[in-house]
Amino acid sequence: MPQPVAPLTSDLAKKYRQQRRGALTLYGVALLLLLSIFAWILYEQYRQELQTLETRNAARADVVVEWAKGVFAQSGQALFSVAELVQLEGMPTEGESSAIQQALRNRTRSVDWVDDIGVIDAEGIVQASARSADSIGRDLSSSSFFQKFRDQDDRTELVTPLYSTAPDERYYLYQARRLTRDNGEFDGIAVARISPAVFERALQRLGVSNGESIALVDGELKLIARLPSLEDPFTAGWQVDSPETLAMLERDVDKWSLRVTSPLDQRERLFQMQWIEELPLLVVVGEDVHLQLANWRQRAGILAGVMLLIAILGAWGVRHYLNRLRFEHRLHQSEAELRISATAFQTHLGMLIADANGHVLKVNNTFTRITGYSEAELVGKSPRMLNSGRHDAAFYRKLWQRVQVAGSWEGEIWSRRKNGDVFPEWLTISAVYDPQGTLTHYVATMSDISESKAAEQEIHQLAFYDPLTGLANRRLFMDRMEAALKDVNRHSRWGALLFIDIDNFKQINDTLGHYVGDQLLQHLARLMGQMLRETDTLARLGSDEFAVLIEGLGKSREHTAELAENIAQKLQDMISQPMTVRDDCLSVTASIGITVVSDHTSTVDDYLQQADMALFQAKSSGRCALSFFDPTMQAELLARVRLENELRQALANEEWQLYFQPQVDQDGRCIGVEGLLRWQHPERGLVMPGVFIPLLESTELINPVGDWVLEAACQQLAQWAHQPGFAELSVAVNVSPLQFRQVDFVNKVESILQRTGAPSHKLKLEVTESLFVEERDDAREKMLQLKQQGVRFALDDYGTGYSSLAYLAHLPLDQLKIDQSFVQQVIDSKANAAIVESTIALAQSLSLEIVAEGVERDDQQAWLLAHGCRAYQGFLYGKAMPLNVLEMWLRHEHLAL
Repeated sequence: MPQPVAPLTSDLAKKYRQQRRGALTLYGVALLLLLSIFAWILYEQYRQELQTLETRNAARADVVVEWAKGVFAQSGQALFSVAELVQLEGMPTEGESSAIQQALRNRTRSVDWVDDIGVIDAEGIVQASARSADSIGRDLSSSSFFQKFRDQDDRTELVTPLYSTAPDERYYLYQARRLTRDNGEFDGIAVARISPAVFERALQRLGVSNGESIALVDGELKLIARLPSLEDPFTAGWQVDSPETLAMLERDVDKWSLRVTSPLDQRERLFQMQWIEELPLLVVVGEDVHLQLANWRQRAGILAGVMLLIAILGAWGVRHYLNRLRFEHRLHQSEAELRISATAFQTHLGMLIADANGHVLKVNNTFTRITGYSEAELVGKSPRMLNSGRHDAAFYRKLWQRVQVAGSWEGEIWSRRKNGDVFPEWLTISAVYDPQGTLTHYVATMSDISESKAAEQEIHQLAFYDPLTGLANRRLFMDRMEAALKDVNRHSRWGALLFIDIDNFKQINDTLGHYVGDQLLQHLARLMGQMLRETDTLARLGSDEFAVLIEGLGKSREHTAELAENIAQKLQDMISQPMTVRDDCLSVTASIGITVVSDHTSTVDDYLQQADMALFQAKSSGRCALSFFDPTMQAELLARVRLENELRQALANEEWQLYFQPQVDQDGRCIGVEGLLRWQHPERGLVMPGVFIPLLESTELINPVGDWVLEAACQQLAQWAHQPGFAELSVAVNVSPLQFRQVDFVNKVESILQRTGAPSHKLKLEVTESLFVEERDDAREKMLQLKQQGVRFALDDYGTGYSSLAYLAHLPLDQLKIDQSFVQQVIDSKANAAIVESTIALAQSLSLEIVAEGVERDDQQAWLLAHGCRAYQGFLYGKAMPLNVLEMWLRHEHLAL
């Protein structure tokens, strides 16, 4: 049986915890501070020890360097005197006993570290030797040090690394000096042979302390001498294997310090390494780090002991302080419990006390305020009168079983107020036992959570539902899609995803206002929700874009697609039904993209992208259209994205080119050209306008590209203005409606004309009828401003768009161009012939020049001439061609120019 536990007051418990936590924190901070100070002291001492060791090594290395330089300076002086004697006496002949031979022996005796001195002639033959008579006559012309003197005129002296010599195979250092004749020609070399034993004896005279080592190494890392001496195989000529040293050698520095394990005695040392100036010798001075840091480790041990003692004393003091705090807290706790029992019923929680049989003994004021029942109405009765009816008998049975077993139960429950209202509450029921374990009372505490539940519901609504239509939002829809993909894998039942877009919804907002648009969206959401199943998910993803997830349609793609198409058509029919908002009768249509949810390998984003591409295809094919996703559609989209990225780089990479197609009169004389844009792609080759112009316009890249075309055309006009035969040519360029509608379009054209110096009356801007469908007055105003500058205008592709006599009469046009689709049918089609004939008559009545495009045959030209058209453009006269080809064509084919 659970025993009664005396409750602690929150203030006393909080104060006790704060004091306890404060004491422990203070102890921990103090201990950490002391530890940091001791660590810093030890680190500084460690660093100073290593710095002192490094300084001592550097000083010892300097001594060895100076001594070695002195050794080679004296042997070099001996070689210098030999060189002077050879120059004076001449090169001795083989076996000749001469003054030079005697001088060599004298030099050997005077310089005790020189093992032998010899003279080698210009052919590499040893002619004299102080001590090795058997070496006289030996050919050393193939030795590397001899070849360096022979091949390098500027080399005077040389000291070699260790070389082994036959027959004894001992290692020696060689110091050589160049011999020259009176005329400065190479006469051979004088060579001193130096034994590594000389350096070993010298190092022994220097002496080393315990743990110290001194070594001489040649430029190829072969050991020359070392102190203390080592047993074989660490003798002169032994190759030192030290990757760390090799790495430092590659950095080409003169001296450096390195802490590594010695490859000779396997002891960790701090080495000072220093090259001897102008000599291939490396001085290596090392100190055993372990021995040198012995005193530091001793000091570290003492400090660690002091630190441990301080920590133990501090812990004892903190423990004593905490025991005293615990005693005081228990004393105050006993006093507080008496006050708590008197004020328990004044809490903000509703409280009820019942006897062991469940009859109410007492309630507090908060309980009365929450339920509406007074204490007099409840005392002696069962709390069952508060039951809401939302929980069955099994729920209450489990609740009381939990109280009996665990001693308490808490959770969310629905209760009923006195006025009959049902409300949610958080209820805690505890069983109270006497010291003998007998049940004496039940204590229940309750809090009204109606407001928090309402706020929770509101937050949930805002997080997962669209505030305008009440439909699922994108977040909830994505969750449903994730679950649907799992069900597809589990039950093999395919589904469908529909994207629905209201056609021309923006016009409704712009013309009737956003209120009407919102009412329309709410109406459509209700209609679609009524038509779909409860298991289907309808969501609003954007302004006028809805999505429908239909699960469990079929077990095959074909059957699922057929059912999804039927549902989509019903949705379209329902959406197209008229509705009335503010006395306005609205009738809208919808485009729908569909993709079949067939497997779990594709992600949610994959299916959303597929449905979006299908919707894009549906919208592209017209209003009230329906389209299924096709994998080729995705490939086309990716190709379009790649092409768009390449288009954005084309201008910077100078890939645009301007081609020119001639325009001729009835006599075949060229009167002007039309500038046509071409894209010279580095991989695709020459790309025609039909491929990239629509993409330029859809991405608004047409504006900077169009500016480039205008600039290029005007520059060409400016060049032709000073060339006889070309000065009378006009240049026509096409201007996109997007480009023309720019606010600063007029200023751009004027700036280009001024910058290039092009004659403005030779520039012709070709516009299409779509420019005048919207903002006709703005277009007319811009045309008039440019007409004042001399710029001319032509209406291109007349008859293929929104042809209207009204704008023809009011616009400042100079020329009308008959579209090639009519021109190419004038012989075979009476209807097309009638259209062209009427167009010519219309242009003549409005005093407009007229040009026929797409003229490919002589009979077409003859028909046009007979009906009054005297200017032509087409393959009959020439295709669009680069500038150099055009100018050659004009010179050779039209000599009249």
